[in-house]
This record gives sequence, C-alpha cells and structure tokens, in this order.
Amino acid sequence: MITEVINGKKGNVLSIEYMLGNLCNYKCSYCFPGSNEGTYPWPDADITIKNLDHLIEHYKQFGKTKFEFYFIGGEPTLWKDLVRVCSHLKNNHNVKIRISTNATRKIDWWKENAWLFDQIEISVHHEYVKIPHIIEVADILYKKKVNVSANVLMDPNHFEKCKGLIEQLRKSKKRWPIIAKTVHYDGQTRYDDSQKKFVSKSLKRWPNLFWWYTLPDHEVRRVWAVIDGLRHEVEYDWFVLNDLNRFKGWTCNLGVDYIEIFQDGRIAGVCGEKIYGENKYYNLYDKDFLEKFKPEIKPIVCGKELCCCAGEVTINKVNLSTTSQRPMIPIYPETHRIV
Repeated sequence: MITEVINGKKGNVLSIEYMLGNLCNYKCSYCFPGSNEGTYPWPDADITIKNLDHLIEHYKQFGKTKFEFYFIGGEPTLWKDLVRVCSHLKNNHNVKIRISTNATRKIDWWKENAWLFDQIEISVHHEYVKIPHIIEVADILYKKKVNVSANVLMDPNHFEKCKGLIEQLRKSKKRWPIIAKTVHYDGQTRYDDSQKKFVSKSLKRWPNLFWWYTLPDHEVRRVWAVIDGLRHEVEYDWFVLNDLNRFKGWTCNLGVDYIEIFQDGRIAGVCGEKIYGENKYYNLYDKDFLEKFKPEIKPIVCGKELCCCAGEVTINKVNLSTTSQRPMIPIYPETHRIV
C-alpha cells in the first residue's frame, strides 16, 4: 500500500507552471484539449511582471527563496514579450526558467536568447517534426551550456515511428539527453505491455556527464513512493503507468511547493483544485491582485479522483488514513528502484 509520495526537491523551492496562452503552430492529434486552439490572447507584459513580483514576494514570507518557472503553451516562443518577461525575472529574482517548446523558431532566435533559459525541453512531435532543425537547435544550446533535452512524444498509435525519431536524434554528436515521454488520451494512457516496457525507462540516451556536471544549475529529479513502510525510488511516470495516481483524501503540498497559472490567469492546480483553502480562485491578471493575493500558504486535502499531471503526481503528499501509523519524523530505508 502506498502511503506517501516524497519529492527530492528542496523545501525552499516553489515550482510555477505557467500556461502563457494556447496559440500553437502545431495541431497534434494527442494534444490535450484547450492547448492549441488560439482562443486565449497572450498576457499583458506589464501586468504579468507587476503581479508576478508580488506573488514571489508573498511566497518569500513562507520560506520560499528560489522560484522555478516552467513556461508552456501553446507554443510559448510565439509570445512577443517572452524575452522581456524572462529578462525581468532573471534580473530581479532568484529564478530558474524552464521552457517546453517545439523549437521551431529560427536558429538566430535561439542563439540570441539561449541565456534566458536554464532548461529547455524540446518536444518532438512525429506529425510535424523536422529532425535536422531539432538537432541544430539542441547542438547550439548544448554548446551554450543550457540544459537541453529532446523529449519524444510516444504516440501509442504511431509507436514505431516515434522510436525511429529517437534513433535519428542519436545521430547528433553532441550528447544531450533523449527522453521518451508518455501521452494521454482523455486522461488515460493507451500503451500495450511492450510499449509500457519501452517508456518505463524514459531516458533513451544519457548525456555527456562532463557537460551535465558543468551546467550552471543541473539537477537530478528524484521521487520516492513509500510502500508498506519502505521507500522506493520510482520514475516520474510510474504512478500513471500503473494507475496509482489516485490521491483523493490525501494531504498534498499543492499550493505550497507547486502552483499552476492558467491561460486565463487563474492560479490553481492543473486539475482545477483550489489551492489556498478558500472557495475561490485568485487570478494573476486581476487589476487589484496586489490587494487581494495574501493567502496563507499551507497543504490542502485533495478532492480529485485522478491526478494526471506529472508535476502534481510527484509533489509531496501523505495518505491521511495512515498518518497515525507512522512516526512524526519518518525515516525509511531506501530499497530497490522501481521502474
């Protein structure tokens, strides 16, 4: 029985996943609804900067000293003010900026703006991708000491084609990591047993370790599941692939260690959960956000049947029904790794 999920990220870090808009130059068949229709305009840069400054300062009062932004879309590099907002955050706060992108911007754009990003996850979509361009962009970022990876979206309906893309990416002589990423249809994975075995070990090419350890801000993402009193290190997709991403009634650090900002400005969980113990949403784009946003930051009790976002599945959480059976400061012997 799983009683706890433990994330290796330090407690002084707030992770902010920010959906900037839903305009994208791709229309992938497996993309989740609402992410590529172009129905949300890009945010106003002045309001975004002012209110993000306030949000960061508020969280500092609760022990957060580092802020990890993850910009997604749509395709975030299409936003004309992305560079301006990222420059402000870099110059005024202790931030790490990660971005998910299909990397279709021209080579000169990446050469000029690579310095803004600590981590760039290039999403490789079999329906549209141009492999030579992806390799060229990734090689440039590699040489500029950006933590870059190529994430191949493994469509179960075109699985062999996606495996072929991984082999094509391996032809690059710059050893950045290649990762096989799962996709979901209606919140579910649709892989057969052989496909599950392939994606269960997601890292398909190890990076050059000398390069990796010389990156300004490299990290190894780690997560553990406490099962029958023993702590097991697991892959990020392990819960979803094994239908174990059901945490209703658990205490969860959503809102403490992780928040989502939606295209309309709502601050919540990816699942839509209200994260500040109040029956309302705060909105980053409210004109009076500075006056309104002063919530107490504390864990919530999960009210959702299913948790589908990898970032939220793997944040710290505890099964309330088992808390009386465990010590106040648990120490679990680490056992074998589950994949």
